[in-house]
Amino acid sequence: MHESVTVFIEAREVVVRLEATGEELALALPSLTGAAWRAGVLSVHQGGEELQLAGGDALDRAWHAIAKRACTLPEVARALRALGTRPAGGARPDELGEARARFLAPLMQARRRLEGDEPVEWLVAGFDAAALAERVRGAVAAIARERHEGRPAHRRALEARLLDACEPLIAALDGVREAAAALETGGDAQRFVHWRRWAAQLRALFAEADRAWRAMTTVLAGSDRPSPPAGSGR
Repeated sequence: MHESVTVFIEAREVVVRLEATGEELALALPSLTGAAWRAGVLSVHQGGEELQLAGGDALDRAWHAIAKRACTLPEVARALRALGTRPAGGARPDELGEARARFLAPLMQARRRLEGDEPVEWLVAGFDAAALAERVRGAVAAIARERHEGRPAHRRALEARLLDACEPLIAALDGVREAAAALETGGDAQRFVHWRRWAAQLRALFAEADRAWRAMTTVLAGSDRPSPPAGSGR
């Protein structure tokens, strides 16, 4: 479309107005499958069709607005009900809180990095699921080590049980990684489709993190601690 146009980005739709006639074309944001800004041309994809608009800096700004609206970050904090979990069984409140913070820290830090203004592909690439899986395993190992310092056999047994509780979480991280790879290679026409799938995997990931922590609290409650040294007052 080479006529003079103005693009309006509304809450739920993109409106393209032909300045010569005043005619407007409304595109519902949820129906858009992708978009791109390349060589001064804004391409918008919907239902297997492509609309190309040329118009300079104004369309560059429109592209950024469309991408921001179409690729909103999912709310994940609500899935973390474990943030308010009360200690179970034999776990002390301070001990449980420290372990919980250590376990959730990698995911929460990665989530905060998604709040930047970088392009969608950069944000997704920065959420490194493989590295997060290793950090989660490292956090589990640290929790077991602190619980059974100086008792290697007990530490290894506890770590194995905690890792078992985290298996669905690790699987969810694999799902996030696969969705990110699809977004990277999927092309402009399906950019928003792949983003939505990736965002759904992200929501599922944090729900699994919540379930994993709840399972871990049960394991920790059933894990005996070493007796405090004589005269320690504990």
